[in-house]
Amino acid sequence: MRPRRSVAARAAAPVLLAAAVVAACQPVSIGPLPSLGATIDSASPSAGDPAGSGSASGSAAPDPSASSAPAAAAGLAVLDGLRAFAGDPDRTYRVSFSGDSRHTTDILKVKGTLDVAGDDAAIVATFRFPGQGSGRTDYRLVDGTDWVRFDKGSWHGLKSPAASVVLDPFAGFHDGSRVQYLGPVKGKDGQFQVQLNATYLHPVLIPAVNLTAEKITKAKVLLVTDARGIPLRGTWTMRGQGRVSGQLQAIAIDLDLDFSKIGEPLTIKKP
Repeated sequence: MRPRRSVAARAAAPVLLAAAVVAACQPVSIGPLPSLGATIDSASPSAGDPAGSGSASGSAAPDPSASSAPAAAAGLAVLDGLRAFAGDPDRTYRVSFSGDSRHTTDILKVKGTLDVAGDDAAIVATFRFPGQGSGRTDYRLVDGTDWVRFDKGSWHGLKSPAASVVLDPFAGFHDGSRVQYLGPVKGKDGQFQVQLNATYLHPVLIPAVNLTAEKITKAKVLLVTDARGIPLRGTWTMRGQGRVSGQLQAIAIDLDLDFSKIGEPLTIKKP
């Protein structure tokens, strides 16, 4: 996989043949999505599995009258709060992310930020290519129209996929898929886990000149929230595919997320 360059840089740099790149790299096995365990009904979260793993507890079942009602109420409050946060047209927040973008022949290190102000958003992401330097992507979504540029080149409109596919941090609340409340975080008072479909970094934003036909097949986020449903941190897992120099390859992106600047002024302008 080759990082994008400016026109001047491409003219000066030697072009690596895709066959040579493939021959020099050993394939990287991309595993399936982690098991989500048993689904916990959002209306009656399991008090016997506070870590949200879905595994059976070896202890005796808790007395429903003693703990089930408060646990259910806490779960509903978290889900209602997160749903309200996801749908608030005036919400603002920043997500700092880091992790890996794994491909059949390469593993790219990823780091960046996502700013959200209502329905507008901005992404700045850096991808480090093994032995080939780094590439940068800037993405803006303003008033329903999106733009992208690579390595501080010229901005251009992103015709495909649609903006709602490129970025939707709370897709599970919008697409009718199931949102799972997984209970409190073990050892962390006042913190809770929620799993849902989400898209934070579509592979179309990877700044590789020979990567095309990018597609997501599975994408989920495990969020840790406070008791009000406000997200604190999370992990995002994506599985998809794309063509590298015409060859179909698997793509897997795994990111750690940290939320900040919630409710603070954030201005996002079109390029």
